[in-house]
Amino acid sequence: MVEEGIRNKVLKRTALTGIASNAFIAVLKLAIGLISGSVAIVSDAANNLSDMLSSIVTIVGFNAAKRRPTHSHPLGFGRMEYISALFVAFLVIFTGASFFRTSVDRILEPSPVYVSIPMVLILVVTILVKIALWRINIRSGRMIESEALSASGSDALSDALATTVTIIAAIASQFTALPIDGIAGIIVSIFILYSGITSVVGTVSTIVGERPTKDTVKLLRSIINSHPPISGGYDIQIHTYGPSRSIGTCNVEVPSDALSEEVYDAMTDAQEEILEKMGIYMTFGMYAVNTKNPVVQLMRQEVLKVLKANSSAVLSIHGFHVHFEDSRVHFDVVIDFSVTDLASFREKEQKALEEAFPTYRFSFNIDPDYA
Repeated sequence: MVEEGIRNKVLKRTALTGIASNAFIAVLKLAIGLISGSVAIVSDAANNLSDMLSSIVTIVGFNAAKRRPTHSHPLGFGRMEYISALFVAFLVIFTGASFFRTSVDRILEPSPVYVSIPMVLILVVTILVKIALWRINIRSGRMIESEALSASGSDALSDALATTVTIIAAIASQFTALPIDGIAGIIVSIFILYSGITSVVGTVSTIVGERPTKDTVKLLRSIINSHPPISGGYDIQIHTYGPSRSIGTCNVEVPSDALSEEVYDAMTDAQEEILEKMGIYMTFGMYAVNTKNPVVQLMRQEVLKVLKANSSAVLSIHGFHVHFEDSRVHFDVVIDFSVTDLASFREKEQKALEEAFPTYRFSFNIDPDYA
């Protein structure tokens, strides 16, 4: 978890670098494009202007995301960064679509293009600047977990590739009457569109909500298991409200004979350690289990065998508890997302369990494979 002060400094420095660099590059390319008459170079210049605007939007979105929580928005405004990243992505798509149309018009009505060696050398310099911006934005985006900066970094690399195509087309157009400039403009537009669409997909995925990574789950369960008597870590859900604010829930197993104060202390200690190490405010649900009993352990294994034999969608079970006084068993069964008819799944598994264990009654929850 990055400290807020460091995060602010890195994002502002990176965004301001992007604004200055893109403004400088855009002026150079626009001048070269107008002098040479190349629509590909002009479209490349306009793309850099949109990049400059993207950096401005990134700063505005970041400042909006820093607003303190309010009564109406108690979890803060951190997701404003995702919204600004989405705005940047749509801006890139609009730019690409506009110049795709312009490039098609240039193919239908070609006009001569003139370039000189100094012009080509200046364009090469702009490529190097864009590569540097790509490295800076990607590195900074990963460091402070900023979707907007990562999107800007991907766009910078796309710009470098697009300018390379533009240079090749400008040189080639000196030796042929074919509408190379218009074709290059289309290729540049495709680069721009691809960058924008990729950013939209990635940002929307974050906004919609993604499953936690394997490393996150592994560390989370490791912390939980280091605080007996709680153990496990099931049905994990983590909700992100901006890069610096995440909340989560998960269920843990607790021996049925454990003292409530002992369980409370373990949960509190685990909660504090998860917040300190992972930046996630985690709350816990609890399963009281009696799996220390050898009979219960054996029955748990047999129940899992029956469930898996009846459906390949079954992944695991947890929260397993046998009530010997009334021959009742309850647990949670984890299934993959291939199961769409939960009622039918429950009915078939219930029947299979009753046939395998006729003297017991079973009650189970069906959990999707969250993590």
